[in-house]
Amino acid sequence: MDDEEPVRLPIEDVLDLHTFAPRDVKAVVEEYIEEAHRNGLRALRIIHGRGIGVQREMVRKVLERSRLVESFRDAPAEAGGWGATLVTLGDVTAATKKVQSKQTNSEFTAWAREYDAALADAEDLVKGLTHDQFNWRPGAGKWSIGECLDHLATSDRMFVARLSAAIEEARKQKRFAEGPFRYSRLQSWFLRSIEPPPRFRVKAPGGFAPKAGVYEPGITMDEFRKGNRELCRLALDAKGLDLVTVKVASPAASFWKWSIGIVIPLCVGHERRHLYQARQVKQSAGFPK
Repeated sequence: MDDEEPVRLPIEDVLDLHTFAPRDVKAVVEEYIEEAHRNGLRALRIIHGRGIGVQREMVRKVLERSRLVESFRDAPAEAGGWGATLVTLGDVTAATKKVQSKQTNSEFTAWAREYDAALADAEDLVKGLTHDQFNWRPGAGKWSIGECLDHLATSDRMFVARLSAAIEEARKQKRFAEGPFRYSRLQSWFLRSIEPPPRFRVKAPGGFAPKAGVYEPGITMDEFRKGNRELCRLALDAKGLDLVTVKVASPAASFWKWSIGIVIPLCVGHERRHLYQARQVKQSAGFPK
């Protein structure tokens, strides 16, 4: 009958946008957030796919504006990676709310954008490279593009484990603070010095050095991408914490501990450093054509 009321579909904690036309995504996400909150859901997963990132950005703009969204981040690899976004709706502790309301999003958003930019740079760097080009070395003792990316994938993976544990423990202990944050001169200097072009060279510790052998461009790039996306997620997940007193032990030497607010930008600075190195390889005389 024409006067029948529409049937309301049950709201679940996962929304897959693949079934909707692109022009409807904004309205669908806005309505979904409202309905999920009304139904008492607090932890959501929105699947938008990877592609070139247009739909992901559209979703995130909606989330940034929503009064109901407490936080959001890339899903872990097993839940879709950067093809899905995890959303938390207003169900954090009062202490976290108080801190997060006073902290601005700018620093955390800037960190996430830096990780996005590093990934885009890496994708552009390896696009179209042959197997030989990827493994070519400009000289004895110098790394190939594949070795640069393998080194980054390895170090990112190690820092993901340390950062994840530090964030989890800090939240359990309710170690929140407002900022602005001031770091020691040594930490600030080291953060600046890691940026390219290199001011000094340090031999990579044994566990960080590239593995001996030949690298497959697709596999190596996938490993780098995975670490980069996890670090980007953790950068957003650190919001609300005391970025100075929460420390992260270096995977290279556990006695060497850095403030989490230094480690997050340090990792992406390290990515930029070795992507710069890889580009230098590509521009070297003798690079295979």
